[in-house]
Amino acid sequence: MYKHIYIGVFVFCVLFFLLIDSQAQNLDSITLANETVYTSLELAMKNPAQVYRLNLQRQGLKTFPLEILKCINLQELNLSKNSIREIPDSIGYLIHLKILNLSRNKLTEIPPDIGDLVNLSILNISKNKIYNLPPQIGLLVKLSSLDASVNKLKMLSPSIGNLVALKSLILNQNEIGELPREIGNLQKLNYLDLWGNLIRVFPIEMGKLKNTLKVVDMRVIPINFEKQKCMLDLLPNTDIIFSKSCNCQ
Repeated sequence: MYKHIYIGVFVFCVLFFLLIDSQAQNLDSITLANETVYTSLELAMKNPAQVYRLNLQRQGLKTFPLEILKCINLQELNLSKNSIREIPDSIGYLIHLKILNLSRNKLTEIPPDIGDLVNLSILNISKNKIYNLPPQIGLLVKLSSLDASVNKLKMLSPSIGNLVALKSLILNQNEIGELPREIGNLQKLNYLDLWGNLIRVFPIEMGKLKNTLKVVDMRVIPINFEKQKCMLDLLPNTDIIFSKSCNCQ
């Protein structure tokens, strides 16, 4: 109980700080690339409002450091290669985030509040144990790259079709059996990595991507020649990479 009270008070203080601060801003990609990358949380906390890039990868973290919420202008956050098991709902307060790397942790889910990160353009949640993506993922309309490979995903929310800026979708080594028909709405998608899943047919709506989708990786999926041909007919201008066809159904 005391833990929840502490978190509530902490988040309230952060929200108050956000309300009184008037200098929060988004940097363009060139300016952001020239900003200092902080690799020490202690150092970043000395002047959190000036922290735009924070890299805490491989630091033995087992929980999400709530102090990060003080970095109200944070636009790039790397927490990869730790042992974090849970991302708090309050991550939604980091509304200026453009790049978020949570790969190689021990996550089993992503909070719905991820949908509040409306400026996010790159999201990497690969190499975790995530079972599903919340429908709110579809609110990330500026997202251009999503890597959710090597997880436990069995399906995709239809809201994935709202990611109208998405160019790269990496889903290899999951357990996905079918794609939602809404994937045909991803008119900017040019790379789709599905190898090692259970998908054997494409929804017919994927035909709407025939002029934009450049590569689809379908390796390590047992698909017979007839179904491979159907996929190729649906996307005649796409390089679809198969393993050898099988005698399977």
